[in-house]
Parts: sequence; structure tokens; C-alpha cells
Amino acid sequence: MENAVDALKIAAAVLTFVLALGISISSFSQARTTAQILLDYTDREYETQYAEDIGTTERIVGKETIVPTMYRAYKENYKILFYYSDGTPIELYTKIENGAYGVKVNYIDLEKDILGDNRQKDNFIMALLYGSKASLQRQDGSTMSFSDFSAELALNNSGITLNLIGIYDRILKGNTFIEKFGVYYQEDVQNTNSNTDIDDEYATNTPDVNKTKKRVISYYMQ
Repeated sequence: MENAVDALKIAAAVLTFVLALGISISSFSQARTTAQILLDYTDREYETQYAEDIGTTERIVGKETIVPTMYRAYKENYKILFYYSDGTPIELYTKIENGAYGVKVNYIDLEKDILGDNRQKDNFIMALLYGSKASLQRQDGSTMSFSDFSAELALNNSGITLNLIGIYDRILKGNTFIEKFGVYYQEDVQNTNSNTDIDDEYATNTPDVNKTKKRVISYYMQ
């Protein structure tokens, strides 16, 4: 009889331990979920705190948002496009494309723009923004004129012709834009433009994690 009582006590103790362990695991799980929700909420606050909420995934922005985004275009693999409110492309510069001269371009894209090192890419954004007023640099850190940089682009076979008046004065200053986001995989677009079975098989069988994700940001002038 005494053994039976001891056995019941041991069973009760084990049951209590298991119950306490289950409650502890559940509490930790809830705490982790709550922490993640708070973290995600903080990220959204950071991304939208200076933008007007228009009730969708879009937002209204000005030059103070667009200019830093343009400087990150090459470093973070963005494609940035500009349009008037009716969807007409806004010309940023012209280039030689498929043998045609003076093709109007409304985007910034690392895949399309043939540029050299980071200095030249930074100079390109600066010249695109401010035209002949831009402060540009040579390899040795000395000041470079707009005309000299244009000549450098020509030597680089980029085919790019920049405007003397930059887009800051032409379209950014005094205007607001609706910003829209999108994402695609570069390999999927390349393979869509190809008719080879090898490329089609690559697009189908390659996991998205192994592809190059490109973020697309479109700005529509209000």
C-alpha cells in the first residue's frame, strides 16, 4: 500500500513537471512571435514615416526621398523609372541603342547602363541630377567638369548623352511623385527574351533563391 502511494506521488510530480514544461515552451513561443511582430512593425514605421499614406502600397514622395534612392540604384540593384501622371515616360537622358541614336531613356538600370567603377557610377547619378552644375570627381579626387565627364562616357562606349540641365531642376524640384514598388528576377526576364530550350530549362529548374532579385521603383509625377 505504501508503495502504491509513493508511485502516485511520483506520477503526480512527473505530470506537474510535464505541464510546467509545456507552459514554459508555449510562453517562449508567444514571446518570440510578439517580438517578431514588433520588429516588423518597426521596419514598416521606418520605411513610411516620412511618406503620406494613400491607403495602398503606394506612397507620395518628394525629392528628399527620390535623390537618396537614385544614389542606391547601382549599389542595391534597383531599376528606377520616371513617368508623367498620364504614364508618359519622362526623359532622363538619351543613348545609342540597337544602332539608333538619341533613344530617350526614362530609367536607371545597372543591367542596361554601361558604366565603369563606382566613381563613374556616382558621377553619372550626380550629372544626371544636376547637369552642368554637378560636382564631379576624377580618379585622383580632383574636380572634373561636366564636359570632361561626358567625354569620359563616350570613351567608355556607353552611348549615353546627358542633358545640361539635370532632372533635379527639370522635374524633381517643386514636384511630388507617387512611388510604386515591384520585384522581378533578372534571369526570368532574360530567359523570356530567349528562344533556346536551355534557357527555358534554366528558368524552370533554378530555385528563386539562386536567382538575382531586382527591385523596381516607379515614380509618377502628380
